[in-house]
Amino acid sequence: MAISRRVLLAGAGAAVGLTAAGGPIAAQEVKEADKIKKTDAKYQDQPKGPQRCEICLQFEPPSHCKIVQGPVIAHGWCQFFAAKENAH
Repeated sequence: MAISRRVLLAGAGAAVGLTAAGGPIAAQEVKEADKIKKTDAKYQDQPKGPQRCEICLQFEPPSHCKIVQGPVIAHGWCQFFAAKENAH
């Protein structure tokens, strides 16, 4: 199952909006089974150029991602990378 980055980010934005508005969806409630498999996210244990998990909006230190299953490493990368503002 391929999920486009646009669809994924739109869904994440809606979830954040509902959470901020006091809706029933909270980011912490995402179950591991509901996340995207590493193979589907094209996750790799090395960065892609300057892009790496530790500067991604979805990264939760020390080794988790809001949208990809299982542990990830700070210097990893996946196709859903979205840099934090002012990330280096």
